[in-house]
Amino acid sequence: MSDKPRFATLSMAGLQLMTPASSPMGPFFGLPWQQEAIHDNIYTPRKYQVELLEAALDRNTIVCLNTGSGKMFIAVLLTKELSYQIRGDFNSDGKRTVFLVNSANQVAQQVSAIRTHSDLKVGEYSDLEASASWSREKWNQEFAKHQVLVMTCCVALNVLKNNYLSLSNINLLVFDECHLAILDHHYREIMKLCENSPSCPRILGLTASILNGKCDPEELEEKIQKLEKILKSKAETATDLVVLDRYTSQPCEIVVDCGPFTDRSGLYDRLLKELDEALDFVTDCNISAHSRERDSMLISKQILSDCRAVLVVLGPWCADKVAGMMVRELQKHAKHEQEELARKLLLFADTSLRKVHALCEEHFSPASLDLGFVTPKVLRLLEILRKYKPFERQQFESVEWYNNRNQDDYVSWSDSEGEDDDEEEAEEEKPETNFPSPFTNILCGVVFVERRYTAVVLNRLIKEAGKQDPELAYISSNFITGHGIGKNQPRNKQMEAEFRKQEEVLRKFRAHETNLLIATSIVEEGVDIPKCNLVVRFDLPTEYRSYVQSKGRARAPISNYIMLADTDKIKSFEEDLKTYKAIEKILRNKCSKSAETGEADSDPVVDDDDIFPPYVLRPDDGPRVTINTAIGHINRYCARLPCDPFTHLAPKCRTRELPDGPAHELHPLS
Repeated sequence: MSDKPRFATLSMAGLQLMTPASSPMGPFFGLPWQQEAIHDNIYTPRKYQVELLEAALDRNTIVCLNTGSGKMFIAVLLTKELSYQIRGDFNSDGKRTVFLVNSANQVAQQVSAIRTHSDLKVGEYSDLEASASWSREKWNQEFAKHQVLVMTCCVALNVLKNNYLSLSNINLLVFDECHLAILDHHYREIMKLCENSPSCPRILGLTASILNGKCDPEELEEKIQKLEKILKSKAETATDLVVLDRYTSQPCEIVVDCGPFTDRSGLYDRLLKELDEALDFVTDCNISAHSRERDSMLISKQILSDCRAVLVVLGPWCADKVAGMMVRELQKHAKHEQEELARKLLLFADTSLRKVHALCEEHFSPASLDLGFVTPKVLRLLEILRKYKPFERQQFESVEWYNNRNQDDYVSWSDSEGEDDDEEEAEEEKPETNFPSPFTNILCGVVFVERRYTAVVLNRLIKEAGKQDPELAYISSNFITGHGIGKNQPRNKQMEAEFRKQEEVLRKFRAHETNLLIATSIVEEGVDIPKCNLVVRFDLPTEYRSYVQSKGRARAPISNYIMLADTDKIKSFEEDLKTYKAIEKILRNKCSKSAETGEADSDPVVDDDDIFPPYVLRPDDGPRVTINTAIGHINRYCARLPCDPFTHLAPKCRTRELPDGPAHELHPLS
């Protein structure tokens, strides 16, 4: 594998992308959902998955694989291999397998995977508040009914601390996203309980990255060792990295220099000055920290800060749109605020946002998209999306209808007194009529942004662009932010509605009813989405974990991973990217059980001829096979034997004692 950085940096001119439409294999090769057309409970494990399963059967193991490479399937395979221990009656010394996840919204995914690939009875436990009130008898009933228990770490810690389930009754403990154990996390508390237990269960950790925050490559080995120590496990990844690369994400990586934002009208600078002055005023307000008014100060400050961020990242047109949403939000807060000072603070932020709108109105009409007032990043994103223009089918539905299916998708600036108090997203999401699209779609993409409001307003901009530009009319976009979901806390009605809404967004994306998702980091890991052929980092990744997780979403056969960078940040980001590549290489070398690593770790045999005579074909100049080279020869021989996708010939080495001393047996196995 080449050590050269696997990415290219491009300027504003001439971005050439390999898409399904331009593929030499033909326009319909590699469409993301072609790989998912057949749904079957039969799933053939890959060679590297079998190898990691064998390691997990031998000892406690941390499986380090990229997103989308089947870590969860390895956990299910291990559960099935050990299932003879959990099929018995729980009250008669039967054991149970426990899957631990970080958040409630991941429980259903794990349960679905286990039920799909096994016949085991699975229980799911995500609500800490509800399960905390259960009695010992209630828990015993659950353990008697279910052989596999999928729990959030909070629920599991409660169960173990109250001794409802003893560690001696657990045969296998699976930690999803086990890298969290490095931090002060519930996973760490569970492992402390294991330390004090006389009989600790088998442990399997699953991770795509053990990194949180920025990490120098030099510190990485220490972090791996720390995680291994905490989980009492050994980190492993696949031996055959070529095979692994074949089945996991290897998209074309491109860093795009978007160029500077030049606004000749002066609007950008005026808006920035207005928001900065408003933020300075709110920050300088000397309000007692013990009074209730502090909440209003934080709300005002956060909203002004979010509007400023949207202005900088997306430009004045989007700042105007997001200001409209925020005015309605501020009015809701002000309507229910009893304290006069707090209400005035909210109305001050409201006035500042109305000034933003008034300034924008002097330069463009708010009812239509003006691309002269967006940043180069937005223009570059639209340029990329145009390259995924699909093939038109026979136009039994008109393109005009398709363009205008969301006509009311813009912000009204009328005062919201007496208007419905639903969230702004609910207003913008009109139910769409389910007519067939007039296009054969070739896009399945995700655009990653940092902030919630950036996702909301960028989605609105793309919808508006589709109405004006026929080449963007094919895009059916939506956004997901994880706002108010995924936390281990009781949900109120508003949070439940938000959760259901975002689940529906994901359902449509999985069904390819939506072909573009604007997302915050909630989709980087822990959420099941289709194999994408386009992933765009609108906001650059700030750490290795974010980089590798988002890149792992580009898993289609022909896919692009595009990072959009401002000119002033591109040099420093290229250095960061080189660091990420170095970290990736160290992770693979550290975790790999390759033949080279195995030979390096073994004790060197200096005089192997004296220990065991070599096999010599011809005494003078013939080939020699020694005790050190024999295994390598057998490996190379097996690699050349005919095989198919379902049969992999690999030697397995066993040692047995002979009367004359130790001897090795090599058996090529399928």
